[in-house]
Amino acid sequence: MKKKPSRPKSVQKPMIPKLGTTASRDFFVSWTEISEFFNFVLRLVGHLEAAGDRAHKALVETAPDQAERERLVRAWDLRVGPADQLANYRQIFLEIILARHIENYLNYISGLLFEIYTQRPETLRSGEMLELSTVLSHDNMNDLVKTIAERKVESLSYRSFQDLSGYFEDRFGLVLFPEDEIDSVVEAIETRNISVHNRCIMNERYIKRTGKSRSLLGKQRELFLPHIHELAPMFLRGVRRLDKDARRKLKMRGTRFDIKELYLISHPPIPRIAREKR
Repeated sequence: MKKKPSRPKSVQKPMIPKLGTTASRDFFVSWTEISEFFNFVLRLVGHLEAAGDRAHKALVETAPDQAERERLVRAWDLRVGPADQLANYRQIFLEIILARHIENYLNYISGLLFEIYTQRPETLRSGEMLELSTVLSHDNMNDLVKTIAERKVESLSYRSFQDLSGYFEDRFGLVLFPEDEIDSVVEAIETRNISVHNRCIMNERYIKRTGKSRSLLGKQRELFLPHIHELAPMFLRGVRRLDKDARRKLKMRGTRFDIKELYLISHPPIPRIAREKR
């Protein structure tokens, strides 16, 4: 008889801190949305599998004769169930989840830079040139600072995560991730890049930045559930730690989070559909 698929493991809910930057608040809301969508799909598949299994057992038990019972068992063994279908779409599903987590993290970095620059404007001082047209195209200083922050993250993203990490450490004395997690972070970011730009086929840039064997060049970077189970909590821990260090070292103002408000933002109420009056 066909082996019953095991129920996929969900990502655990995060412990959201009570205080943080606005950038971290937005990160936690998005992290929760992504993770709960991921868990919703896994739970839905599990429930469908369980319901199908119960229905199959009931049909077998109530079959009129042995021949019909054997026919039902053979048909069940040959069926393609919800878990099998999810397995067939595993790669694209996990690429979407991974890409959203990476983009959420990079958006947090951009938002944190904006808050650092606005609260500590002296950190903007550098030898970098800024076009006069760029300055004049903004109505106020906040918009200009936001543009500078976004440009910095974008420019660093075209190089490597080590460059981004080095910028934060040299300029602000902030460590984005501990040394033992850097390789995993770099690999996750580069996997997102080839997913978006190269159908998740490993190219020269991916091989160079991750240090993978050149024998993998031209092959697909396959993803499996453990990748998400490892990476999602790792980025969450990284943001919690970085945000706390930034507020402490740079004397930045924090915002006290309303946990109930955060929950409502990530779980908007579903409007009831009014029933037609008969």
